[in-house]
Amino acid sequence: MKKRHRLLRRQLKKMNLSADKILELEPLLNQIESAYEDYDSDITHLETIVEKSSQELYDSNKKLLQNVNTITNQLNRVVSNINEIIFETDINGNWTYLNPAWKSFTGLSVSESIGKHYSEYFKSESNVSIFGEVNFKEIGDQTFKKVTYYTNPKGEKKWIEVSLKVLSNKDGWLEGTIGSIVDITRLKQIEKDLILSRDKESKANKAKAEFLSTMSHEIRTPLNAVIGISHLLLLEKPKPYQLKNLNALKFSSEHLLGLINDILDFNKIESGALELDINDFNLNHIVQGLQSIFYQKAIEKRIDFRINFENDISELLLGDSMRLFQILTNLVSNAVKFTEEGIVTLNIKTISQTTKDIHIYFEIIDTGIGIPGNKLDSIFESFTQANSNTTRKYGGTGLGLAISKKLLELMNSELAVKSKEDEGSVFSFDIRFEKSSQGLDTIPSYVNTPPNFTSLKGLNILVVEDFKMNIMVIERFLKKWDIAYTIAENGAIGVEKASENDFDLILMDLQMPVMNGFDSSMAIRTSTSEHNKTIPIFALSASVSMDVKIKIKKFGMNGHISKPFNPSDLYQLLKSYRKED
Repeated sequence: MKKRHRLLRRQLKKMNLSADKILELEPLLNQIESAYEDYDSDITHLETIVEKSSQELYDSNKKLLQNVNTITNQLNRVVSNINEIIFETDINGNWTYLNPAWKSFTGLSVSESIGKHYSEYFKSESNVSIFGEVNFKEIGDQTFKKVTYYTNPKGEKKWIEVSLKVLSNKDGWLEGTIGSIVDITRLKQIEKDLILSRDKESKANKAKAEFLSTMSHEIRTPLNAVIGISHLLLLEKPKPYQLKNLNALKFSSEHLLGLINDILDFNKIESGALELDINDFNLNHIVQGLQSIFYQKAIEKRIDFRINFENDISELLLGDSMRLFQILTNLVSNAVKFTEEGIVTLNIKTISQTTKDIHIYFEIIDTGIGIPGNKLDSIFESFTQANSNTTRKYGGTGLGLAISKKLLELMNSELAVKSKEDEGSVFSFDIRFEKSSQGLDTIPSYVNTPPNFTSLKGLNILVVEDFKMNIMVIERFLKKWDIAYTIAENGAIGVEKASENDFDLILMDLQMPVMNGFDSSMAIRTSTSEHNKTIPIFALSASVSMDVKIKIKKFGMNGHISKPFNPSDLYQLLKSYRKED
């Protein structure tokens, strides 16, 4: 019998077969022999693979251990250099871990602090733990945060921010907390400094607003007399050589008034105090007003002024017509001012409209001096003009464009400009207005239509005013209009006069000695006279702030006419209260 596989030999020996029988089984035995050899080969292959895998696993474990040690060392260095305290506590609040920042923060070693309760170290001024009455179960998955002021063991007063999160095991049992304590003393000081700075800025802005309001009142009061007298003289058919001087006086005084108004408007916009006054208006009235203002000015400069109102809009719109008129006046005024020859054109056309609203495009084109390309961005800045010599030659504060741009932003629009030096400029914007469902088609006062004064005989009014020049001016106008009047030189006299007569209307100054206009109006309203409870009282004042307009309503007045007043405005107001015969 040839040499067989060790396992086959062992099995044949146990069976004790004869040589003839083994010879007979030779084919089968050969197959078994081959199977055993294949099995040995597979085992050897598997052992090789296992040995190789074991080596790779060993190498990977060794590398992983090295990485863990590296990361651990890096984390330890990071944690050691963190200025904030990182901590862990057990569920009872005893420290189980503190990073090295603990010692520099408190002056205590980590080893002597571990195992002790956090309340031994951190207490507020009222001796209450910085964590307060923390219920870990109520915190759940949320992060607990608290900012508090405390004195540390070294006696240093600190502001700190405490953050912690509850740790739980896979079964939901609470095991402890992990968190941080950050020294925010410097941040708190910065916050305090910012609050002080804000308060100082607020006081400075308030002082600026009060100064501007006071100066505006003090300038407007005498300016009322100047403009009023110029109007009076122009109404008295002056001689040709006088007319030129009077027009110059009227223009200069109104120009000064415009500068004051620009400064006040800009201050309101910058402080966020300016709000749009949405009312019904007719765009045709604005166009007529612009035509009446700039047609004559253009003739004087020997240039053409044209208005192309492509889509004559007869419907009443909803918007702040006074501010729209102000924007267009600023832009057309600039165009006329900076155009020495040629044409200034105002184009107004409808972009689109529905039954509820209308989208309108406004464009002002001039053939003036133009704007250099590198100055186009700066012209909208406050108190800025394209060139320094522009101010000297043409005048102005440089606020007109800045105000117009801000007003358009309040109207959800923007002011665009295209210009070439020595060729001219194009300013444009578009606004979407709602259409008014109802309202009266009245001509606003700022349109400044030419006056048509007729006698108002039969009207009896009380004028409460303390400034002598203003008394003189208003008396001259009232006499021209055949109006009976009584003068009261302070609020107290005004109350007395109102109780003695049944006037048709009262014109009330606001800032007066003895008794101001607000208190005087309230006293008149609360008097026993039934007539005085309803008599129209209008403030005639140089005070134009939003607060004043609010107070006017609060103290029972019917409206406000600002000084310097437009004679046409005052005339129309008085005429509306004249009792017909």
